[in-house]
Amino acid sequence: MKRKLISIGAVVLVLALVLTLAPACGKEKEEPTPTPGVTPTPGVTPTPTPEVKTLKIGVVVPLSGPAAPWGIEELRGCEWARDEINEAGGIKVGADRYMIELVPCDDKMLGSEAAECATMFVYEEGIHYVAGSIYTQPAMNPIFTEGKVINGILGGRAAIGPEEPYTFVTCAQPQMGWVDAFWKQVYQFHPEIETVAVVAELSGSGDDYFAGSMTTHASYGREVVAEARHEPGTTDYYPTLTRVIAKNPDAIDFSGGSVGDHALKVKQARELGYTGYLGCCNMGSPMGVWDIMGAEAAEGLMTNDPLYGSEIRPEKGRELYAEFQRRYPGEVLPLTTYIGYGAIMLYKQAIEEAGTLDTDEVLKLFDDPDWTFEWFGTPGRTFGGLEAYGVLRALEDEVCFSEVVNGVSTLRSCEPIEVP
Repeated sequence: MKRKLISIGAVVLVLALVLTLAPACGKEKEEPTPTPGVTPTPGVTPTPTPEVKTLKIGVVVPLSGPAAPWGIEELRGCEWARDEINEAGGIKVGADRYMIELVPCDDKMLGSEAAECATMFVYEEGIHYVAGSIYTQPAMNPIFTEGKVINGILGGRAAIGPEEPYTFVTCAQPQMGWVDAFWKQVYQFHPEIETVAVVAELSGSGDDYFAGSMTTHASYGREVVAEARHEPGTTDYYPTLTRVIAKNPDAIDFSGGSVGDHALKVKQARELGYTGYLGCCNMGSPMGVWDIMGAEAAEGLMTNDPLYGSEIRPEKGRELYAEFQRRYPGEVLPLTTYIGYGAIMLYKQAIEEAGTLDTDEVLKLFDDPDWTFEWFGTPGRTFGGLEAYGVLRALEDEVCFSEVVNGVSTLRSCEPIEVP
């Protein structure tokens, strides 16, 4: 009886197996039902679904202290570019897209603070792309070099070399060329200026501006009747300005220094009764420090305010200004914001063309003289590389001349700079 039950069980199992396999043996494998209106393409591997990731970019600028107006404007430019890129879908690298996250850090225009920012970027945030302040580069460069961080300097530099292998600058003008281009335009509009006093801060950048001013004024046949230097962040310029004004110069050249320091010098010079010309070739828009100077003191002030909305600007520049106004109604678009925007946009173009986030690969584009990219709607260019020590790996190449007339900054002209 037991053997009979086992036999019947075996037969049942065999029949069940046959019935299960019968459909597969009786016809070919069924194809998936095609989607209406879509023709399948044989032999093509489905495209992987793009992954949305995050790319952190550090922004180390002075957000407090005398240079804060510059830093705040630079950060705004970076934020503007971030928003525009993210709204358009981010940075495309292969099948992935990266949305930009900015990580700002206040260097207070101090090397010690900047070093802390750089350390945080590299060792805590894992950042490999930075838009950085011009004034605190020496403190940050060794850290960025060790971390292979590309550092886009938001400002002008005379040169970069082998000790700064991951650096590029967003203004091609060395200080000498910047000063020359600015005062060349001043003298074209104001040939009546015959004597000049030069006042510059005591810093590496200030030294370069001071040397540039001394050479420039002499080259245009103007006499420098007084010269003075001051510590960065000085608040009492009255003694220095009293000595300078006693020489009765037709113009005072505030050559080199932070925007806040410039504003105080303008204010105090007027308070001392000086009525001549005041020029700040590296101040940018005076509107950011208008409350420091006051309208009366600012009248007649000459700066390098680019005024991108001016009718004498190229059409692309005016279009960019209109976009800025749409995002920031009523705000001024200064050179510093323009530079911050441009640096982040440059990163996007370089990363997408390199097809990787690897900084060594991306940097090759910056060192390729044939690389083409867009810089504010016009063709951009870079200069040199490590083999061309003393030549800029840099971008923007013009200096403008504006005057405050009836309480409004008015663009007179812009002068291109030839970079070696």
